[in-house]
Amino acid sequence: MKNSKSILTATFCLVVICLVVTGAVAGTRYAFSDEIAAQEWQQQQTTMSKLIKAEDYQQLTNDYAANGQLYEAITAAGETAGFIAITAEYGYGSEVSVMTAITPAGQVAGIEILDASQETPGLGQNVTRSDFTKQFDNLTASPKVVKQKAADNEIQAVTGATRSSNAVAGAVTKALALYEKEVG
Repeated sequence: MKNSKSILTATFCLVVICLVVTGAVAGTRYAFSDEIAAQEWQQQQTTMSKLIKAEDYQQLTNDYAANGQLYEAITAAGETAGFIAITAEYGYGSEVSVMTAITPAGQVAGIEILDASQETPGLGQNVTRSDFTKQFDNLTASPKVVKQKAADNEIQAVTGATRSSNAVAGAVTKALALYEKEVG
């Protein structure tokens, strides 16, 4: 009887501690949500500026779950420098998130892998390397992933990471489709 009381007391204390800690974390996140959002936007703009230099980035779409997000990069003179799409596709371990820069003429200016952290270390995570991402530069159509030497509109897969390579190509294909739907 005494053992069951001590077990119940310990369980109750553990539940209370978990509730208090969860409430504290949620409350802190809520209290600083504006600052967190501002920092996330600043980080996103920094990544965007690596791909297309612009004065401002205006969001055109906000349906990330279905198609992705599309931004217009605007110069100081008010002209369109290009478009940036943020899309994702499922790879080997989880979604691979990709930022794709597209020129006003509809050509891929470059890509940046935002998240491939759940892909296999040493294999799938190699899609973040510049020798792989540079293959997407100047594409005008959906890329096809091949295992051997790539030709026009083909991307050579990272060795041992075909699923991850296909995920990046799929995200770029989504970006081009989003551009075509909204702009082209």
